This record gives sequence, structure tokens and C-alpha cells, in this order.
Amino acid sequence: MEKHLLTVEVVTAEKFKNYQGFDLANFDHHSLFFDVYTYKIQKTKTYDVFKKDISQIFNIPSKQIRFWVLVKRINKTIRPDTPIPESYFNKSMEEIRAKMTPLQNKLRLYMEETDRRNEKTCFPLIEESWNIIVFLKYFDPDTQTLEGLGHLYVREYDKVGDYTKILCERKNLPPDTPLKIYEEIKPNMIEKMDLNFTFKQLEIQNGDIICFQKVLPHLQTISHIENNRIHDIPKFYRLLLSLTVNVVTAENFNKHQGFDLVNFVNPPLSKIHSHNVLKNTTYTTFKEKVSQCFNIPSEQVRFWVFVKRQNQTIRPDLPIPESSFNKSMEEIRIEMTPRRHELKLYMEVADKPINDRAWFPSIGRSENMNIIVFLKYFDPDTQTLEGLGHLYVRDYDKVGDCTNILRERKNLPPDTPLIIYEEIKPNMIEKMYLNYTFRGSEIQNGDIICFQKALMENEIREYTEFGRICSIPQFYESLTLLTVISFKPEWQDYFEFDLILNKKSTLYQVVEAVALHLNINPLQLQFTNLFDTLDQTLNQVFLDAQTLYYEIFDLNIIESNLEEEKFIKILWLGNTVKDEEIIDIRLQKDATVNEIIEEILKRVTLSLPDNKIRLYEVMNHKIQNEYKETELIGRIQEFMTLYAEEIPQDELLANSHDQIIQVYHFTKDPIQTHGIPFKFVIKNGETFADTKDRLQLRLCMNKTEFARIRIAIVSEFTYKKLEYLENDDIILSEKKLSSTDYLGLDHVDETESTDKITYIRG
Repeated sequence: MEKHLLTVEVVTAEKFKNYQGFDLANFDHHSLFFDVYTYKIQKTKTYDVFKKDISQIFNIPSKQIRFWVLVKRINKTIRPDTPIPESYFNKSMEEIRAKMTPLQNKLRLYMEETDRRNEKTCFPLIEESWNIIVFLKYFDPDTQTLEGLGHLYVREYDKVGDYTKILCERKNLPPDTPLKIYEEIKPNMIEKMDLNFTFKQLEIQNGDIICFQKVLPHLQTISHIENNRIHDIPKFYRLLLSLTVNVVTAENFNKHQGFDLVNFVNPPLSKIHSHNVLKNTTYTTFKEKVSQCFNIPSEQVRFWVFVKRQNQTIRPDLPIPESSFNKSMEEIRIEMTPRRHELKLYMEVADKPINDRAWFPSIGRSENMNIIVFLKYFDPDTQTLEGLGHLYVRDYDKVGDCTNILRERKNLPPDTPLIIYEEIKPNMIEKMYLNYTFRGSEIQNGDIICFQKALMENEIREYTEFGRICSIPQFYESLTLLTVISFKPEWQDYFEFDLILNKKSTLYQVVEAVALHLNINPLQLQFTNLFDTLDQTLNQVFLDAQTLYYEIFDLNIIESNLEEEKFIKILWLGNTVKDEEIIDIRLQKDATVNEIIEEILKRVTLSLPDNKIRLYEVMNHKIQNEYKETELIGRIQEFMTLYAEEIPQDELLANSHDQIIQVYHFTKDPIQTHGIPFKFVIKNGETFADTKDRLQLRLCMNKTEFARIRIAIVSEFTYKKLEYLENDDIILSEKKLSSTDYLGLDHVDETESTDKITYIRG
């Protein structure tokens, strides 16, 4: 259902008036302050119907409303750009989005209102008379606030100074009040406007924001400075920069399957509540806003500040003191975590007060002080880690004293034996001794205690036999293989999302995971990066991938393409015939073998840049055909095994007296074939000892492995008459081998030898 809906965000003059930040509104949905009206509408809804719906909501005649489309500029600001033409009345809102703001997956609109009812045209024409719509903000040094004063139409050849009386009128100032006027270009660029310049000279365009204030007398300016108050617009904007506050809840922690309390590397993945607040927001205001979001009385909430420890873990360290109620969030950040540019907070919620005066245990430096620890339970049956909230322990309590509480938290029988560990850091999970105190175990605020049922030997054996994890240290070791991969749509209007995947995932497993997340057929999915198609072999490992871009194709088109395309599985050999890698290629049926080779070259690294590639087909472990680059791939039979390899240098450099022969593997009987066949050069005049050295190198075998192989000349027509080559001094080129002769490698049969047989892959 969601894919049929379009998100439309509407900014009104009322929202703009009360907004205290950059642009017209805060479009960040993580903001605690709701600066826009958000609607989810059917994509097919026409502009005329949408406009009438909004006019009813705000009780304004639809003729008195015009909507401007907001666009994201190159400098990252979001401003009104063009009004939706009335001629679009019958177009769908999705058509308007695609036409007017194609790079955004939602529509952002400014609702312009007018009370001019008697004229044919309610709104100034943008195309004519060089009208420009600008937005006004007034900074009041007395109240230390910014106020939106709606929009104003100016003409590009008018001077800025021509509008000072209009600005004074908007703010009910005396008409001769001296003003300082600035343009809000972007957060770090607030430039003063010269009153003698025209709007065209200052490059003012639709959607630009003009800020103004009274010129303060000198003594008043000095007074503001002495009292640490803001006296001009540029300084106010510098302090307006927002602060990101990530709030972790008990629910976030309980569902987390990794290290620490949550995944701070990728907050959306842990569904952390991320808020952008103005730096000058007081702690009281912030606390009240967050409490409202969770529908919890603010007195039942306490926030702990996360800090990054020396061992690189991130844990709650200290609660924000209630005495900081009047401090700004920026002041708290500077005091409690000065090296970080954001605040990370754990939201502790109390169900009931601990006494008549307090909801929370005191945290101090007393002799037997309270310590907040976080609990995790590992279940070997479900192979999961579960957060069980936090617990207060005391310095001199023994670890064994809290075992009953741990059992209660997980609803285990009271006599269940437990094993308890401390999660110190990813590669350090240490067992805790029940007779040690928490101080003796060096436990401090924010530490994580993990526990599980103690398993019997037969239970451990059973888990191990089925390849399952049976202990907490094993589980944490498995977590080191997990990585976060971000998936973003390449061109289409789809979602950005993150998945936790095993670093050793194959492409097939990644496709399955993403298709499941998107609820689509895996055949519709293709991964790309910004420039080239990624290596999409089935055994591709995404160890280093941070972001993958994906495309979704129409299933009907895919089914049609399947009839026109050919899927080819290639076994790529390295410099030796021992290495092997699968490469899957999809090409049009009228493509040539040369196009296969071009695809291979995109995915492999040759030992020498100018080396050539050979493609050949194998049946019954013998080469049946070597393809020319000009041949059509439609000729390749469906069930043939295809190999591709670099043509060896000795073959490229072979002269007319050398001979190229096929080598294949068998065991005892020449028709008991196995392994990968290959071509090999018989050099003119070379001793068999030297030939064997080159052969061993090609096979990538050690001396022991190679010694188990007997080499024979095998004729295609007289299989039973093998000529085994035992003398190292013979000259193989003098044997005058025909085109139907092979070199056969006879591998020792495992049933006739105590040594292990060596098979070459194939």
C-alpha cells in the first residue's frame, strides 16, 4: 500500500512565523519540533482535488491558495522555487512531483495565501513584471528570537533601500527606524545587503530569505555584549546551528543483537530516536518534548550521557544533573562530552518512586555507591542475545548475590545454574566470578553483564554436532563477522535502508536478503555502483562494501528479457588449473564470445595486462571446443561446462617446432576421467625432466603431490595401449605426437595406496 502513497509536506505562514531555524521550516523528521504539516495521499490524486482538500482543512477558499514547490538547492538549503501552474489542475500529484522535483521522493510545498478576492488574478504573475517572492525574518535582540513575517513580492530592478518602510510596517516599527538587512544564504553564510544595490545586482531569486533588525544604539550594543546576549543577526545564526541528540531507549537495547547497547555506527538500524534540536534549547524543554513523544511524565525520565571509552566501546557514564534544567543542550554537551559534536543519551524510565523524594537511585562517590549495569541473556536454543534492561548494583555486593535477580529477569527457575560474563569489548568477553565483589571485578556505570544457563556436557556436544553456538564467547566471536551494508536506489524512487549481513555473504545470499526486505522477486534485483556494474558472481564476498546501489526491474520486462538473453556460467582459472572461480554472465543471445571475454576482464585481474583469454568447453573432463572471439554465444550448448583462462606465456611464445597438446586427468583407466583438462606446450628438444617441472608448476602441486602422478601418452583411438613415460632423459618432442594424442595424468587410486589421492578440481 505504501508504494501507492505520496508524502506531501506543507509549510504555512503560521509555521514560518514561529520557526527559529534556517530556511522556512525544519524538514528533518527527527526534529522534536513539528514545523510542517505532513500528508500521505494517493499518488493518483489530482492537484485540483488536493487543493480543495487542503482549503477545507484550513478553511480558506481554494481560489485564495497557491502552492510553491520547494527544491533543494546546490548549497543544501530548501527553498520555494516555482508555483504549481493552475493549468496542472487535472494532473496527478505524482506527475507534478516527477516534473517539478524529480530528484525528491516527496513533495514539499509552501502554501501562499491571499485575501484579494475581487481581481481576476489573486496572485502576482511570476513570469511578468520581474516579480520575485522573498521571505522575511525579524531578529529581536530584546527577546533573543527570530520571527517569520511572511513573504513579500519585490521587483528585480528595485533597490533594497526602497523597501525599508515596508519592512518597518511589517514589524510595526516607526517608519524611520534604521535597519540592518541581511540575506540568509545558507547556515554559515549570512551576508549584509547594501541598501543601494538592486535585487538583481544582489542575485536575489524566488525563495530567498531576507532578515532584518533594528540598528541598536552604541550603549545598548555594549550592554548586550556585557550581558552575554546576542546583539546582531550573524551571531544569532551562528548559535542557531542544530545539535543532534540520539536517544536510546530500553526497547532499543532489548532488541539489539550486537556489542554495546545499540549500534551507533548506524542509528536507524537500531531504530535509535534521533533528534535535531537547536543548540540553545534548554534541558527542561528537551526533556519535556521527549517525554511527550513517549507519553511519559517528565519526572519519570532521567537521561544518561554516553561516552566513548579508551577501549572504543560507547557506554552510559553519568546522568544529566537535574540542576542543569536551565542549561542549553549545547552547554551540557560541552560539559559532559566535549570531544563529541553530538549528544548520545540513554533514557532511563522509572515506574515508581524509590522514596518520597526521588524517582531514581542516587549516583555518587559514596563508600558503597550505586552502579548502573546493563543485562544481556544468551539463549543457545534461539541463538539470540536479548537485552533485559538495566540493574542497579552496589560496589561491595558480590556478583553471586544478583543471580536470583538475573533468573527473575528471564523467568528462569530459581535453581537454574548460570554462567556470567562481562562484555568488556568485542574481542574481550571475560567470565565473572560469583564470589568477587563488583568493585573487585572493576564494574562501573554502563558496564554490560551477559549470562546464560550452564549447559551439561551432553547439551554442549549436541549443540556442537549441529554446528550451533553454545556459549556467550562463541556468540560474540560470530558477531565480528557481521557488517552493516547501506542499500540505496541507483535511479528510481525507492527506499534507502540498511541490513546487517555476514561479511562472508555470497551475492546470492545478499540478493535474497534484499529481495525479502523489499518484498520483490529476486530476479528483479541488480546491484550497481555509481560507475560500473559490481562483480555479481555467486561466490562474490562483500567484505569491504559500505554502500551498494540497487535497481529494480519490471518483472514483465525481465520475463521478456529472459527469452532474449542467455545466462552463461564460466569457471575462471587463475595462473594454475588449481584455482577456480565462478563468474555468471548475462548477455543478449546475439552477443559474441568477445563480449563474454570483455565481461570477464571487468571482473578479474590478469597476471600481465596484455595477456589474452581463452574460452573453451569441456565434456567428460576433456576439451571439446575452443571458441573464437567472433562466434555467437547462441551456439554454446546449454549443458556444456565452460572454462576461461589466461593463455600461458609459453604457449603464446611457442614456435613452429613446438607442439601444443591436451592434458587430462584419469585414475588407472584412461576412461575414468576427472579434473580440469588444459592445453600444454611440448617444447622442441626439451628433456622430459624439464617438461615435468613446467607441468608441476602449471598444476600448482608440491613435490609430494606430483610424485603420485604417472604421466602417459594416450591415443584417442587406442586407450588401452598406454605409453607411460618413466625416463627423465627422453625428448618428448621426438615422439612425433599426433593431434589425437593426449598427455594423460594417472592419479594413484586411494584404495590401492595409503597416501591420499590428489584430484584436480573439475
